[in-house]
Formats: sequence, structure tokens, C-alpha cells
Amino acid sequence: MTKTLLSLLVLSVIFAGIFDFWVRTQDTRNTVAKEFVIAGNDAPGGRDSLIEIGEKLEEQGIIASRIYFYYYTWRKSLRGSFLAGRYVIPANSSFAEMTHLFTQGVIKEVKREEITVTFKEGLTLEEMADVVGENDLPKEEFLTLSNTPTADLFEKFPFLREGKSLEGFLFPETYNFFPDASALDIVSKMLVTFEKKVSKSMREDIAAKNKDLFEVITLASIVEGEVNEGIDRGIVAGIFQNRLDIDMALQSDATIDYIKGIAEIKHTYADLEIDDPYNSYMYPGLPPGPINSPSLESIIAAANPSETDYLFFLNNATTGETVFAKTFEEHIVNKANNGL
Repeated sequence: MTKTLLSLLVLSVIFAGIFDFWVRTQDTRNTVAKEFVIAGNDAPGGRDSLIEIGEKLEEQGIIASRIYFYYYTWRKSLRGSFLAGRYVIPANSSFAEMTHLFTQGVIKEVKREEITVTFKEGLTLEEMADVVGENDLPKEEFLTLSNTPTADLFEKFPFLREGKSLEGFLFPETYNFFPDASALDIVSKMLVTFEKKVSKSMREDIAAKNKDLFEVITLASIVEGEVNEGIDRGIVAGIFQNRLDIDMALQSDATIDYIKGIAEIKHTYADLEIDDPYNSYMYPGLPPGPINSPSLESIIAAANPSETDYLFFLNNATTGETVFAKTFEEHIVNKANNGL
């Protein structure tokens, strides 16, 4: 009996020693640098206790288990020694390194790894979501939030149209995101960029002309889908404005591309008869909303369309040249001359 108890005692000591060594040499689970906040006395909920710090570390995926954390802090007599502050915990830190930050109050500046993501001009929300997914960012969450924005987004960005998606308002640009960026992080950054690029003075100028920003972005997206050359954008915007003024259908192939989800050089008669509110061949006026994320050049063109007598245009599929016409007869001749 005595030998059995002695054996158990020895095994317990050995096990405790192994467990102690294992915990003391544990690394954190964060594979990238992460921010972590220890609340102080002035925080709304008061100062974080050791129990709360452990819970937060576990919830944020920085440590595998708060139990290990509690044991380590007990073993090192760290209770009550952590200082409030905002910390950056380096990737793959050990418990010793992490708790050293907390006890010394070292607000360590660690440059976090970032992912560079480029959204080209003229992409739809679906195409932007593909780019998000290709960069291992939350594609489905991004698409859901973009299609059904939250009330908070409408409140924070009052230039958005309530009840509409973010199509047209996620500014095409090159961005840097942290690998753990949420859909809200991504969308918010793109909307802030839109707000800066389409500046307050520009939005005020649009309003002073009795124009609606949402309609301007809608027209700009159609211009973006139709032409690439800067000088042509203003003329094409002028042509569409002329058509709107006389209640003539816009007849934009870009809207058919949007409906079908694919860009095509030529469309069939069946395509032009698709019964869809975005079909600008079938329904006069602007479609229900933007069809892509337009460039700043297209937005400027839509806000300030060129005065022109043209009512028709086409793009040469080989040269990319935009050819204009004042009458339908001239347009027919241009189509024949350009292989359309």
C-alpha cells in the first residue's frame, strides 16, 4: 500500500513537472500579430480582471485555453501585475513574451503583415467578391454585406441610398488589408475611399445642379461599361443624357452584360428582349441602380456630360475606337463600316 502511494506520488510529481514545463514553454496561437486591449479603471465596464483577460485571449484565438493562461500566471505570481493598455502581440509569441508585454506596459509597435488587393474599375459586386475570395478574405460575408448593407453603414455613410446595395459605391482602388480583416473592415475602407474621391465639394456641386448622386453613379457605371478612353466618356455621358432628356431608351449593351453576368461583344435579339428592369433596351430611363463600380473619370463625366448633338455611338471591337453619329441612318453606316 505504501509503495503504491509512493508510486502515485512520484508519478504525480513527474506529471506536474512535465505539465509545468509544457505550459511555461507554450506559444500563443496567433500566426499574425494581433491587437489586444486590457481595459483600465476608466473603461465602461471597469478594469479587466485576470479571469476576463484570459477569457478575451481565448475568445480572440490568441491562446488555446485560458486554463493554461491561469496556471501560468499563478505559477509566475502575476496576479494583479498586468497594466491596462492597447498591445500588439507579435505572431507566435510565447506565454512569457506575451505576459512580459502586459507586466511592463510595453505597447509594442509591430508592423502587421498586410495583403495588397486591387479592385479594377468596372467590376460588379460579384466580381469584387471573387477578388476578395482569391486573397483568402471573407468572400461570402463581403458579398452579403454589400448586397444588404446594415443600418449602421447607411448612418455612417449618408451618401448611400437606403434600401439599395453598395453596387457602384465600393471605390475601385488598390487597398491593403490585414489577413484577418472582416467584411465590414473591407467594405468600410472602400466606402471611406469613395467619400474621399467623390469629395464633399463634388457631391455639393452635383446637388447644386439638381442631380441625384445615386443617379449620377448609375449613369457613370453605364459609361464605365461602355468606353475606356477618357475623352470619350464625357461625350458618351452626353449622348445618354440627350436620350434621357427625350425619353429615348439608353440601349446600353453594358446593361445586358450586367443582366447576363458576362461581357460580350455582340448580343442577340433574344438578349435585347430579356424582361429585366436593368434592360435599357426594353425600359427607358436609368436602370434601378449602378451596374459596376465606376472610375472617378466616369463619375466626373456623368456629373458633367459633354454638350453634343450625338445620339448614337459604337465601339470598334478591333481598334477600340468609339464612333459617334447624330442620326440612326449615320449609325447604321458606322456599324457596317466597323464590322458590326
